[in-house]
Amino acid sequence: MKYFPKLKHSTSIHHVLVGDEDVNTFTITHPKHLGLFATPLADDRAAARHAYALADAAGKEPKHTIEERHGSSDSSPPDGKHEHHDEDPDEPVLKRAHEASTIQLFYDLFFVANLTTFTSVHEIDDADTLKSYVGFFGILWFTWFQVAMFDVRFSNDSVFERLCKALQFGIMAGFAVVGPNYKTGWVEGSKEAAAALSAFQTLSLILMASRLILACQYGAAYFWLFRYKKAHLPILAHIGTLFIAAMIYLGLYFGFGNAASDNGLIAWYITIAFESIVILAVSGRTKFLSFRRTAVVERLGLLTLIILGEGIIGLTGSVVKVGSDKSFTPDVIGMVICSVCIIYFLWMLYFDQEETNHVGTIRQQFWALLHFPFHVCILLVVEGLSRLSVWVKVIDVLNPYAATFEYLMVNLSSIYNDTTGGPTGEVLTSLVELYNETTLQLFEKWETPKYAVPNITDYLVLMENSDGNPREFAYGAANIMQFGFTFVTDNFGLNPPEAYLGTGNEMSGIVALFYTVFLYFFISAGLTLIILAVLFWTGKRRKLRGEILSIGFRILIGLGLCLLACMDLPSLQENNNSALNTYLYSPWILPTVVLAYGLVVLVDNLLINYVRKAVLRRKTQEIDTAV
Repeated sequence: MKYFPKLKHSTSIHHVLVGDEDVNTFTITHPKHLGLFATPLADDRAAARHAYALADAAGKEPKHTIEERHGSSDSSPPDGKHEHHDEDPDEPVLKRAHEASTIQLFYDLFFVANLTTFTSVHEIDDADTLKSYVGFFGILWFTWFQVAMFDVRFSNDSVFERLCKALQFGIMAGFAVVGPNYKTGWVEGSKEAAAALSAFQTLSLILMASRLILACQYGAAYFWLFRYKKAHLPILAHIGTLFIAAMIYLGLYFGFGNAASDNGLIAWYITIAFESIVILAVSGRTKFLSFRRTAVVERLGLLTLIILGEGIIGLTGSVVKVGSDKSFTPDVIGMVICSVCIIYFLWMLYFDQEETNHVGTIRQQFWALLHFPFHVCILLVVEGLSRLSVWVKVIDVLNPYAATFEYLMVNLSSIYNDTTGGPTGEVLTSLVELYNETTLQLFEKWETPKYAVPNITDYLVLMENSDGNPREFAYGAANIMQFGFTFVTDNFGLNPPEAYLGTGNEMSGIVALFYTVFLYFFISAGLTLIILAVLFWTGKRRKLRGEILSIGFRILIGLGLCLLACMDLPSLQENNNSALNTYLYSPWILPTVVLAYGLVVLVDNLLINYVRKAVLRRKTQEIDTAV
């Protein structure tokens, strides 16, 4: 006999009798009922007080709340959901969600989609592209941050909130549209300049719309908090700041129309800094607006995972590139292992820090804001990983080719400087055969190359018919070397900066590109450790002696990694045997960072465990003495 009992309240598990057995079965989930608006106040009693205050002002009878209709005398939410401020009736009590909602996580997916798209179309080749990359990421990050600051304190599930979130999804889609054309450092009057200025104008309108949406959301929250005197000034300051920022962005729309790009970009960044600092400062001085007992730690942690995930995407793309010739040497395998270890160590260094709620309000704001430079550094580290991984493969492929070319030039120089016997055709012929054999082996590595094998016949003929003329021979060999280098880098998806395209000096452009990658990779790797040390210092008020030593060690190793970038100084590049060139062409670039990060992880654990054992030993001795 089967029967289904009536539903009781909103339970999702039904008690069902099947034969003589009782079983629990899950019901089908029904659509959730949403109100047009939802209160950010902690419970319905607070909402009731708000309703009575509004009704009093309007001279109407207030509607009864759920508790009054059902005769409930206690509607307190579970412990930890919010803080009570019974001693101050002028300050509101807000709901405190300790976990990010699904719609907030859904919004984060739009962020990662924007980041992936922008990274795929904007490679960092030189100082200008680096500024463009960091600038766009900053605009995107602070837009996300403004939305997240509202969500962790006021967000509720209602028709109005979902409508606002849909508009914010549209804002993120707008970022994706303008991202490919976002570029600085272009030549005035060029087609790129026109496309960039148009993108800047569109982005100004997008930023204006995003701030106005947030101002409306804070306005809705102000409606519910109106009866609390201490809520007026802070919420109105939020609304006013966002509205002023929106009007500045609107003005910059017309500013970019007059081609005042540099000043416009500076105004963008100043406005973004202004709105963030003001809102954080107001939140820091207002108890109910602080980040305590909110999901801000989880939101920033999830964003950190997203950025590390971007590094994994770039790494897998690099592995596909380096495997295009179906040859995996020990250097290449080691490069892949090092890249995985660096990303893993970054995860450990950030997420192994203990979370604590017992920090001051100012520290909360500073800790949250410090994630922007931290995320920039992580992004540059993982981006550098993907580029350097391909560079290691290029060097691995070109090493035999370059060694033969160097051997050729050394012997050619010896022949040319020999005043006793003069150049001989037999020696040149043997060198031509050796070089030709190496060149053909290089080009035959790819069964189906992405780019066609260059036409080097004319240069081979020039070398073979040089009739003992070393200069003609060297000219032909140098051109073939250039073709071979460009062929390899093209097939691995490496392109020189635009300034080198079409100049016949693309080989120097590729080398200059990796000088840039080397520079920002090591500076970012070092700064990441330093910022992690500051985050650890800020996030914990009382520190053990070992934790203080751990913070100092992170800063020391971080400074050491930053100083490695000093090898890029012009004084160290006066000749081709400079320290930078030697290091750049070696397989030790990525292992250096792996060893540094691994050492920090090891020392962190050793120091903290040692001090904790010492503290435990001292407490045990005190108890024994007392007994």
